Amino acid sequence: MNKKLYIFYFFALVLIVIAVIVNLNTNTVKPDTTYYYNSYNQYSNNGKDNNITNGSEKTLISKVILEKNINALGFDTTPIVSGDIIFVGTMNKSDMGGSLYAIKRISGNILWNDNFSNWIMTNPVVVPSKDMVFVGSGNSINYSNINNTKVLYRGTGNNYIYGINLETGKIIWKYKTLGEDMPTPIYNDGVLYFANGNREFYALNSSNGKKLWSINIGSIVSMSSPVLIGNNVYFGGALPYKFFDINIKTKKIAWEDSFPKITGALDDTTPTYSQGYIYTNSTSLTNYSKNKGNEYLYKINASNGQIIWSINEGNGVINLPSDPMEGSVSTIVGNILYTSSNTTRKIFAVNIDTKKILWDFKVNGMVNSPFIVIKNLIYSITVDGNIYVLNIKNGKFVAKRTLGGPELASGLSFYSGEFYVTTGNGNFYIFK
Repeated sequence: MNKKLYIFYFFALVLIVIAVIVNLNTNTVKPDTTYYYNSYNQYSNNGKDNNITNGSEKTLISKVILEKNINALGFDTTPIVSGDIIFVGTMNKSDMGGSLYAIKRISGNILWNDNFSNWIMTNPVVVPSKDMVFVGSGNSINYSNINNTKVLYRGTGNNYIYGINLETGKIIWKYKTLGEDMPTPIYNDGVLYFANGNREFYALNSSNGKKLWSINIGSIVSMSSPVLIGNNVYFGGALPYKFFDINIKTKKIAWEDSFPKITGALDDTTPTYSQGYIYTNSTSLTNYSKNKGNEYLYKINASNGQIIWSINEGNGVINLPSDPMEGSVSTIVGNILYTSSNTTRKIFAVNIDTKKILWDFKVNGMVNSPFIVIKNLIYSITVDGNIYVLNIKNGKFVAKRTLGGPELASGLSFYSGEFYVTTGNGNFYIFK
């Protein structure tokens, strides 16, 4: 296994979306970091082999290896594979509870599961060297009014970061916070770093959960999970809308950018890093009564916060309050960035040097998850439960598979030649 996949799957830096310059024959695998919830009443099929529309090219979603319904709660984290175990979290809007599952990779059998009194929204951070997996709990309550600048924190109930034995599921420690803990933490050299819903940035001892230090950043962080580059951590916040660079060596804010005219997405989008630059998204309402707005893509100098350029990705219906104003997490291969516009429901490719949009492709649902690029194909999943496969060079349609349920906050995982995906009604799939 190459070094990038080892870092992703075994240390589960799932929400550390580092876009590395790679050639088109290697895999760029990105974790999902955003939150989405909606109710869907009908699906055209259930993910079986006869429910895939294929072009002339064979894809890695052509065959079902495993299909299993685990529970009715709804999976909402990206499946994280560590060896022969898959870790994935759930949420339940009816009773505000959640669970963490350890599933056998080949058979799909449940090895253990822990139940919690709040949603599990972070992707599992798996650290085999410590025999531990880390998750956070929280919800989006107290954050429904985007114009309510008086909100002190986001999330209700029991908000914790948990340290769990990965073999037994036993909770080793938990650290309580006032606001939700939904952005996935970073694990680095024995320390967990995270920002959350009560305007704080934390550093915890990963062995015992004790707080080492924290910084009041003044902004609420919804689902913008931090990206660690060297000693610098990057993420976005809201109310007020700002983008941050925290230096973990000095324990201070290195720089911050203010975005006073935006109304969403910056605090929900995990940034992407490549060659000294940060890429992130925001949205801005243009017509509140009609729920219409624009989405923007930014290129930011990582060393000083200077905005190099921005692209208006288009105007469209945002459907508040049922659709969160989220941006897409981008994937970079070489000097090409792949992302989506949730206002126009398009996937597109942009040259990060020239700012030129190279192609776009229309989809039906929002794409909150990062993309996976394998050779000449790009794989993405929409919130209405469809996996799309496009040609990386021209954006032409290659294949589509419709799943038996919505994609909540989860994304695609790729491991050992197989795709892993879950749905909001408890379906678990392995494709090849």
